[in-house]
Amino acid sequence: MKTLEQAFQELPLFAQVPAEVFPTLLNGAIEMTYKAKDIIIGEGESPSGLYILLSGTAKLYKSSPEGKEQTLFVLHDGEPFCLCSTFRKKPFPVTAAALTTCKVVSISKQSFFAAAEKDSAFLFAMLQKVSERLRDAMELAGTLSLQEVPQRIATFIAKLEPQNNSPEKKQMVVLPMSHKELAKVIGATPEALSRTLKRMSEKGMIAIEGRSVHILDRKQLEHCAEIGL
Repeated sequence: MKTLEQAFQELPLFAQVPAEVFPTLLNGAIEMTYKAKDIIIGEGESPSGLYILLSGTAKLYKSSPEGKEQTLFVLHDGEPFCLCSTFRKKPFPVTAAALTTCKVVSISKQSFFAAAEKDSAFLFAMLQKVSERLRDAMELAGTLSLQEVPQRIATFIAKLEPQNNSPEKKQMVVLPMSHKELAKVIGATPEALSRTLKRMSEKGMIAIEGRSVHILDRKQLEHCAEIGL
């Protein structure tokens, strides 16, 4: 079985971080397991430090008093969260919840800053991730405010990594979440998502099999992402 240090060294996030930094970073680290739908940390709470999703899938979301949710980010293996709260003494601005069984490692602020002082590659990796999140947040704001539901869905599908090496017209992608969760990501109701996917299928753009999406006509899909159905 891998040690926590070995597992961290294999994460793409820390690819450029020297091995001698990890004992400092993981000093006092706590490993936790969450079941699907468990709240990892709630909005307004004060995290003890940086969290790393070691395995599984989780989401960061905002919710209204009426219970409406807007998913902001979907996290996968090796993704950090609570970055802003680690750099600044501010409460966590969103809620983090598990979508599948998740293993999460909590790193104290003291260990985080000690590792940052020890090697600049670690700090650079964190700043790079912060900039990626900022870019993604701006893209999401533009998508929700300027695009209609068909454009949002087509954009989301078009950005997914193909699962095979088939010709362009027969590529398959896999949705990283259920249709219900996807609706929360694109800011639509499940009913609107279902209707739109059906229309896209009827037009010969895609074929749906559960979470598998066969892209039958990528040009038409990209056209839908630009101007809608």
